[in-house]
Formats: sequence, C-alpha cells, structure tokens
Amino acid sequence: MTEPADNRSASYPKTASCLCGGLTATVSAPPTMTHACSCLDCQRGTGSAFSYSAFFAEAVVQTRGELRSYRRTTDSGRWQESIFCPTCGVCVLTRLEALPGIIGVSVGCFADPGFEKPEKLWWASRRHHWLEPPPGLETADTQ
Repeated sequence: MTEPADNRSASYPKTASCLCGGLTATVSAPPTMTHACSCLDCQRGTGSAFSYSAFFAEAVVQTRGELRSYRRTTDSGRWQESIFCPTCGVCVLTRLEALPGIIGVSVGCFADPGFEKPEKLWWASRRHHWLEPPPGLETADTQ
C-alpha cells in the first residue's frame, strides 16, 4: 500500500464543507501548519478522540453559507471560536486569539484522505490510551 502524497504540493483551491453542504470554506493556498489536539475541549467539540485542523492565512479563505459561532476561554485564558453550520452543527472553522490573521479548517471537512498528516499532536497527555501517535509525529503533553 502506498502512502498518500503530501498535500502541500497538491493543487488549490480546495473546498471544505459541513455534512449538509450549507457551510463551505474554500482555500486558495496550502496551510501554514497542520496539527491534531487531544485536549478535553477538542474531544468534546469534535465528539472524537482529537481534533485535526489545518491553519491558513485569513486572506486565502473564503466562506459561503450561513454560520454560527461559539467562543470560549481556553486554559491559557485566551479565546477560541468554533464556527459551525446552524443546520447540521458541524464545526468547519476555528479562530484562535493566539493566532491573529489565521483561520483553522477542520481537515475532515475536506473529505480528502490524502490530506497531509498533522505536524504535531498537542495535549498528548490527554490522548485516549489506545491512540498511539504515528512514528515521527511530534507530540507535546500540553499547550
């Protein structure tokens, strides 16, 4: 079995979509960084064992459709905003106070199994015990 190609060299634009297709985000350039996070808030926010996000310069992201947002304060005291479809509830975008001018896109919303792997797993100390980080993936116990 061959490994998927690194998506940094793949063609753009690419479009991410919620489950019902009501909210889309089209990106015209590769991400500046890609990571996963196993903090408890990401687990609750995704309903899964971790989040998997690609971060893009705000200038290369265009959204279409109705959206809602939820802002919370993180353990660091800074805000994090989840932007989701009001119809199906899927979180498509994330904004972080710590990353002005950058927008995170939930990688699963691209529905592209060849999308590049995360560069880092944040909050590895809170990962589910069965989740072993792949060889070569940098981990951080906190953030």
